[in-house]
Amino acid sequence: MEKLSLVPITLSCQRLTFLPCAVYLVTSARKQKAAILRFVLEQYPPYKTFKFRLALTGLAPEAAAQTRALHEIRAHRDVILSTFVDLGTYANSLVSEGAGLYRPLEGEAVDYLSIIEEVIQDRETAELHLRRRMGPEAVDWIDQKEVFNHLVIAYQRLALAEEDSRAPIVHAANAIESFLSQLASLHNLNIQNANGINAKTDKLFQANYLSTKHKFILKYLGHVRNAADHGIDQEIGHNWEISQNTAIEYVHIAQSIIVDIVAYLNGRFVV
Repeated sequence: MEKLSLVPITLSCQRLTFLPCAVYLVTSARKQKAAILRFVLEQYPPYKTFKFRLALTGLAPEAAAQTRALHEIRAHRDVILSTFVDLGTYANSLVSEGAGLYRPLEGEAVDYLSIIEEVIQDRETAELHLRRRMGPEAVDWIDQKEVFNHLVIAYQRLALAEEDSRAPIVHAANAIESFLSQLASLHNLNIQNANGINAKTDKLFQANYLSTKHKFILKYLGHVRNAADHGIDQEIGHNWEISQNTAIEYVHIAQSIIVDIVAYLNGRFVV
């Protein structure tokens, strides 16, 4: 099936130079996701043309045909039409009036931009909290994209842990696994065939790069991650339920063990 390329829509938010908008889509609530998508979508030139032509003609198929011609898009008109209508209505940029008729939504710019501002502030607040809690020694050492970023997302998802207690664990566990890979790289230890937190922990412990105390804390994180993310447990024949308290504790322990192991690298013994 022919598809319309939307690669330009992956452009970073104007206020951000390091983190793409995808980060905000991962961490935000449903209403916030729509606002962020709308903000980026309405910067995409073909969509801007489609929306403007729709406002002029009132006919979405005609607007799609004109957009196709003006931007020399190879995709069929119907593909452009369905793509922009689906994205536009989800993002509250377009309103369906029934019978295949749509119109641009106007008069809510302040509302949806304020939602974006709220999401950005939440992200910045989360980063500041983690930097203070973990301290510069750990934060400066860990990989910012593969470790710190996942810790921030995990912390933000705690706000929704009552609805989804697994998401904070998944992101914190990703941070831990990436941290262990970073630690192995520091020591030139090959752990390519060690899949998961538990296997990586064993390899590092066997090579004397982890203490016994750190090993068992990491094992806790590995087993809870497996319960949250690996489906049916063969031992009990059921999925494990993940409590909100476990999600909260997991994220905090993940932060703490990283701080402790970085301190251990620098000759200090902290748990």
